[in-house]
Amino acid sequence: MSATEQADYFSTQVVRTRRFYLPDWKERQRERGGLCLVGGGCEWCAPDFVVDRQTFPFLAFEFVSRGKGQVTLANRMQELGTGHAFFFDPNTAHVIRSDADDPLVKYFFNFTGSRASALLEELGLGAGSLIRVLDASRVISLLEEVIDHALRGGRLGLRAASAALEHALVLCADSRQPATTKLDPAYATYLRCRGHILRNYPVLANIEEAARHCHVSAAYLTRLFKRYDEETPLACLTRLKLSQAAIKLRQPDAQVKAVASELGYKSAAHFSRAFKAWSGRSPTDIRLDG
Repeated sequence: MSATEQADYFSTQVVRTRRFYLPDWKERQRERGGLCLVGGGCEWCAPDFVVDRQTFPFLAFEFVSRGKGQVTLANRMQELGTGHAFFFDPNTAHVIRSDADDPLVKYFFNFTGSRASALLEELGLGAGSLIRVLDASRVISLLEEVIDHALRGGRLGLRAASAALEHALVLCADSRQPATTKLDPAYATYLRCRGHILRNYPVLANIEEAARHCHVSAAYLTRLFKRYDEETPLACLTRLKLSQAAIKLRQPDAQVKAVASELGYKSAAHFSRAFKAWSGRSPTDIRLDG
């Protein structure tokens, strides 16, 4: 069964999302055990974003890409900022609140399965813990991979998504720092620029436009990505556009030309070549799978 973009427990207090929900998680849990991915994605929180739960059905891992806020885990409130990661389980009461002036942009992933709890304990990432990860860019790249693979779907796609999530968790544990650790200013600029691309990729025509909106030069933006990332800003923008295209192409009555235009491609032919180079399949093949 393909991923959907909505689930009953997803917050509506968001201004933009890149999320997935896997409705067949119970069946996959029975068949395979291990770490079973349920849902997740990236959320650009509204200024009034608040999640207040006494219980939750799944294990949860959340990672702050940018912005500020607070999280209360088991009655202990702590400040949130870029590079913070926190964890909770079905028995951990939690409140997540975004700062109104600098709203959170955060990744979240929910999972279950026989290996999941044991893995978090093994890594020292138990329920109620909050850490800061200095190498946030590598974690974010892996979390983007989780979303990409989950949205593509299929048995191997979900296996790759689970593997990328486990890799991200191990990396968080390996590079963990006290929650109060400060970030380098250039790194904060990189994360701000990357966040802008993640938030606005459907309407960004090119990297020069992204750099202009972020008040940096395209050359400096490229240097920031070379220093802190594993992909160029152009590769990041292209991947985001084409990943979103894969979702849109599966919708009923989707037209390749319309999807190409919506994502800023000047021609359907250019879009089709880029999509096939990225996915190995043509847009028409994806649309027919729909």
